[in-house]
Amino acid sequence: MFEPKIPALAVVGKKASGKTTAVEIIVKALTSIPLSVMAVKHVSQEGFTLDREGTDTWRHWKAGAKVVSTISDSEKAIMIKNGGQMDLNEFNSLAKKVNAIVFEGFSSLLLREQNVGKIICLKEWAEKNTYLSSLKGEVVAFCSLALRGTEVLKLGLDDEILADRVIQFARTWAQ
Repeated sequence: MFEPKIPALAVVGKKASGKTTAVEIIVKALTSIPLSVMAVKHVSQEGFTLDREGTDTWRHWKAGAKVVSTISDSEKAIMIKNGGQMDLNEFNSLAKKVNAIVFEGFSSLLLREQNVGKIICLKEWAEKNTYLSSLKGEVVAFCSLALRGTEVLKLGLDDEILADRVIQFARTWAQ
């Protein structure tokens, strides 16, 4: 069970359903009030890595390091090789310098988490019931790139409504 220490929102949906667009709206909304935000993107591609064979950091892994960090004048990155199950509570220790976490993806993990607000991106109407059948916790919004209805916000048209709901969630969570 994930027990976030700060407001946590999960943007879930199928590929090309508008998740990244929704994350952009959410991050802008949260930073406007102002909160500092950590965004976490799940990549479902098997074997995906940011690192490449032959780089210095790759050589550090090869030598046996479990955590490798890169630091430049413009950014810091920390890569952790754990090869095990994702423990969402690990993000609590990484989130000490922020006020909110926004997850993109992680549907199978986060839909069932009671303490995480959900923004569910739909490509088709039928998906709504599928998501609701395995849902725990609050749905902040349903949204879509293509669909629009009384219960579904259209990304690009209803962005302010989505932003307002996210801000309300964050403020309510903090109380």
